[in-house]
Amino acid sequence: MLAALLALLTAIAAATALLLLARHATPETLTREELVEEVAELQAGLRRAADGTLRLDLPAEVGNVYDAMPRDAAFWITDATGRTVASSRPGPALQALMGLPMGATDMTVANPAGTITLQVIEAPMTHAGRDYTARIARSDRLVSTLKNHATKLYLRAGLAVGALALLTFAAVIYLTVRCMLRPLHQVSRAATQVGPRRLGMRLRSEHLPSEVVPLIDAFNAALARLEQGYRVQQEFLAAAAHELKTPLALLQAEIELSGAPNTPLLLRDTAQMARQVHQLLHLAEVSEGHNYTFAPVHLGTVIADTVDYLSRLAKQHAVAVVVQVADPAETEVEADASAVFVLVKNLLENAIHHSPRGSTVHIQVNHLGFSVRDAGPGVDAAHRPLLFKRFWRGAPKESEGAGLGLAICMEICLSHGWEIVLTPPDQDAGACFVVSIARELSRAAS
Repeated sequence: MLAALLALLTAIAAATALLLLARHATPETLTREELVEEVAELQAGLRRAADGTLRLDLPAEVGNVYDAMPRDAAFWITDATGRTVASSRPGPALQALMGLPMGATDMTVANPAGTITLQVIEAPMTHAGRDYTARIARSDRLVSTLKNHATKLYLRAGLAVGALALLTFAAVIYLTVRCMLRPLHQVSRAATQVGPRRLGMRLRSEHLPSEVVPLIDAFNAALARLEQGYRVQQEFLAAAAHELKTPLALLQAEIELSGAPNTPLLLRDTAQMARQVHQLLHLAEVSEGHNYTFAPVHLGTVIADTVDYLSRLAKQHAVAVVVQVADPAETEVEADASAVFVLVKNLLENAIHHSPRGSTVHIQVNHLGFSVRDAGPGVDAAHRPLLFKRFWRGAPKESEGAGLGLAICMEICLSHGWEIVLTPPDQDAGACFVVSIARELSRAAS
């Protein structure tokens, strides 16, 4: 397409250049060229009448020049005997032409504004087997005036045609490119949907330009390699966590039976290792979309079960847990009940660990989701962007976990299409995590 545009522009430039060159030719050259063309016009206009006489039929635009300007143009056709066969309108130019000696190439005609110089050409002509001689005269000023006028008309017409051609070409290019790029836009929209949970998605190359198909195929091949690597990583993570559970349980039992003086310390370390392995296994499970089974779930019921499950932990830390459900009938969502249980458990467990003794953890549930608020010290501004990173842990006194609890929460929310955020700090409260159900939010907005 670019080559076609360059070719069109080159053709227009060449035509313009030729017109400009013709415009800047010398008057004598222009007149001589005009006289040669006029011989052909006269030759084509010769006709034999029914009575045998010869007559001349000229186009109107040619005959009008001789009729309107008898001082600047004239022609005289004679037969072999020198008899006049045809001539232009009588005038100073014709009179001077008839009196001109044979072989002359120019002549002058008197004029009130000054002498007029005319170029003369003499050429043989043949018609119906008979020979004739044509003598034609034209002034330089007539030819120059006509050429200048014609050049202006040609330039205007050429510019108009060039502009129209460019507009037409631009419209064709725009429509062509738009039609060609429409499938690419569709592919781009599909590519934006590819993510860690949709690595099995592939881009379609149907109805695409052949030049783009190899790029799409290479992108799909890269996605296949990424999916394979991701699967291997997840399988290794799950297998390693699963294989470590049994040795850790045996090690803990061995420590309990050994009667070593540092048994409590060893048991605490093995318990922490077991917790980390358990969270690794959870992380591997929640990162795979095929591990979820979606069904209608009441958030209020799942949260009540989670609070009951962690009631012993809450008593150990002397922390009360208060649940407020706006309307149990409106808290039904499409979700995996086990995953939601793990989500609430991690958030509530985190809130209990960070709440001072004698404080209260508040859980609020409504049709938009739920929130878990503790009364702890909150989260430093520098740590807020790192909360959901895998294996990130806060201050040393808060480092008993593996740094995977909030990462697991994020994976569960992403798999459900939900959003989890830490609300801005509040002077009267610690940290508050809010889980928003995107489907319900969009429904409320609409």
